[in-house]
Amino acid sequence: MRKKLLFGCGFGMIILLLIVGIIVFAYGVDARNNMVAKEVEVENSWAQVQNVYQRRLDLVPNLVNSVEAYMQLEKDIFEQITDARQDIEQAQTPAELDNANQDINSFIRDFRVVVEDTPELRASETIRDLMIQLEGTENRIAQERRRFNEAVRDYNTYIRQFPRNTIAGWFNFTHKEFFEAAEGAEVAPEVTFDID
Repeated sequence: MRKKLLFGCGFGMIILLLIVGIIVFAYGVDARNNMVAKEVEVENSWAQVQNVYQRRLDLVPNLVNSVEAYMQLEKDIFEQITDARQDIEQAQTPAELDNANQDINSFIRDFRVVVEDTPELRASETIRDLMIQLEGTENRIAQERRRFNEAVRDYNTYIRQFPRNTIAGWFNFTHKEFFEAAEGAEVAPEVTFDID
């Protein structure tokens, strides 16, 4: 009887160890799969941060060039108006006045063509649009940085908690770095316009 009892306890212990082993194995597989999913989320978030930075790199030069072109066009128009006004004011004879008037009529015709081709000629509106675009881009960058840091925080917390930290070590899951602003990032970039 004692032999049967001893055999039954040994068999029960083997079954118990087998069940515990299966549970630990299943937990390890699940933890590793979750680590992979969280690591992929970190990588995806980082790719999105890079995406919005690329958007800014693509957007800013094009917008600045557009604004500079509009501002140069306005500058040229105002210079022509000033020159025509001076010619009219300085005219001493009817012929000089007629020449100044022809210059202004030619300018008005050219100006109408320009306005028809570029109905939004006001540089102040163009600058406003540039600022709106830049602000939107900067907001997107901030949003994606925040999302990246949230994904990193979630991942780092997950792989550091016991017993997942042991599993993470076995499968070489390492701590990810947060996105941190560079020194001087609190100062907004300066946008300048060159008009000859």
